[in-house]
Amino acid sequence: MKRTALTVALGLLGLIGSNSPAPAQAVYPEKSLQMIVPFPPGGASDVVARIIGGDLETRLGKPVIIMNRPGGGTTIAAKEVARSEPDGYTLFFSSNSSFTLPAAVKESVPYDAAKDFEPIGRTGKITLALVTYKDNPIKDVAELVAEAKANPDKLSLASFGVATVSHFAGELFKSAAGVKMVHLPYKGSAPAMNDLIGKHIQYHVDTVIAVKPQIEAGTVKVLAVFSGKRTPFLPDVPTLAELGYGNIDFASWGALVAPKGLPPAVRNKLSATLEEIINSPSVAERFSKVGFEPGFARFDDWAGAVTKETAEMKDIAQKAGIKEE
Repeated sequence: MKRTALTVALGLLGLIGSNSPAPAQAVYPEKSLQMIVPFPPGGASDVVARIIGGDLETRLGKPVIIMNRPGGGTTIAAKEVARSEPDGYTLFFSSNSSFTLPAAVKESVPYDAAKDFEPIGRTGKITLALVTYKDNPIKDVAELVAEAKANPDKLSLASFGVATVSHFAGELFKSAAGVKMVHLPYKGSAPAMNDLIGKHIQYHVDTVIAVKPQIEAGTVKVLAVFSGKRTPFLPDVPTLAELGYGNIDFASWGALVAPKGLPPAVRNKLSATLEEIINSPSVAERFSKVGFEPGFARFDDWAGAVTKETAEMKDIAQKAGIKEE
């Protein structure tokens, strides 16, 4: 009888346990997120990051705090993210400036871009442009090339930093055109643009985002863009490719990533939300005002894509002699 009673009691406990509610699963996100940007406030990538971050905050229902971490050619911020907890609360918004260029020019990088990040998605690109000051008597690229060939190493071509996309684009142009020009690296877009407007430098490679306000102000003129096809933001400006200077299609592409090891459910939620943001008409309108060309894509093979582009950039760097500072 005692054994029977015990069996019944255990059975009743089992029934009670089976009807008890399962422990509640944590719903992501439960707290605020931080999006780390490896550039100073006000720059092209920062502007785009804040547009994305603001919409991400609305859709997720939690604050998204933009944290600017410039320095080390973007590697300081990238290293910080790579070593962060892969819980979905630390995100990194950057470009090829962090993911493929450092390893192409540096002997040692404090992270492995191909292995240390979990891609959320590609966000789009920023077209690069070859510009000069407004009243430069040189009217087009053909005249610039003729002048540069007649006076090797006499003309200046600025960039917004050593080993940046601006620097790489300039070297691609010089190689395709067969000219020698003096590279003048600046610490950022703003100081380079100010010196161009002041005629302290002759030519400069910068983003459409930085160039557009100056075109509207009438201080600069654009000779060509580095994209494979004309950008909708400067439809009257030819590409270097159509002018006959190589098959150049080079831009600053952006991506949102997280530390490696992000739970699949969190990654899927972030990717789906980012896709909605990038395809949103209201966001596209804000992007168009600053010159960013949106284009969402999931990285099916992040490691392969990063490794391939890094090798291509390394080849350019070796031929042009681009080295870390």
